[in-house]
Amino acid sequence: MIEPVAQFTARLSFHFREHGDDRRRTFVFGENRHRRVPMRMDGVDGLNTVGMWVDEANEYRTNDTVIVRCAVIAPELFIKVVRPGVKFELWDGGYFASGEVVDRLEAGWQ
Repeated sequence: MIEPVAQFTARLSFHFREHGDDRRRTFVFGENRHRRVPMRMDGVDGLNTVGMWVDEANEYRTNDTVIVRCAVIAPELFIKVVRPGVKFELWDGGYFASGEVVDRLEAGWQ
């Protein structure tokens, strides 16, 4: 998979607080270093898909953090909202990670 031009970077903090004891409490970026998940961002209605890329394959657990490069599927919903400090949550049958925009990358919005 070719990584698209990122629109922003973000810091993720994994908490798995809405995942019960019957759910795994890990989030894996495999060998392709990419994941797509639903996201709820402050200032944008509903859940929308975000693609995220990391530098190395890894498995994350509760209290782990990582910096990711992100690109949204529907940029028209996010173009006026994404800026440093904006918060969001990642969802997979329950919210499992909090995020905060670190940097807006203007090249990704053109």
